[in-house]
Amino acid sequence: MFGAPNDLTDHADAAVNATVLIQRLVTERFGGELRIGIGINTGLVIAGTIGGGSKLEFTLIGDTVNVAARVEQLTKTTGDAILLTRSSLDALHSRPAGLSDRGSHALKGKSGPLQLFGVEARNT
Repeated sequence: MFGAPNDLTDHADAAVNATVLIQRLVTERFGGELRIGIGINTGLVIAGTIGGGSKLEFTLIGDTVNVAARVEQLTKTTGDAILLTRSSLDALHSRPAGLSDRGSHALKGKSGPLQLFGVEARNT
């Protein structure tokens, strides 16, 4: 989650850069023995703390979060480690290397399909 609780103008870029780093580090550490899937979506959420005492937790709720979770599940179908939605792509200040259009996919609870993009984590 990028852009809450503090505003971050390049939140989408920060999210993609973090996921590319995570994927690269997992690959370096585990080779092909561990597969991860990360879904990135951009939009409005309700963000805040819930709970009390020693059980205080920062959380997000809303359709944007639900879509990100469903996109993450689609990594199993597409075979991508990282998938992002069109709204995330549109929010980027610079497009990452290794970006591939994965077409439109139906998501549970959405009236129309969403266009998704895979990002290949490249070793540096």
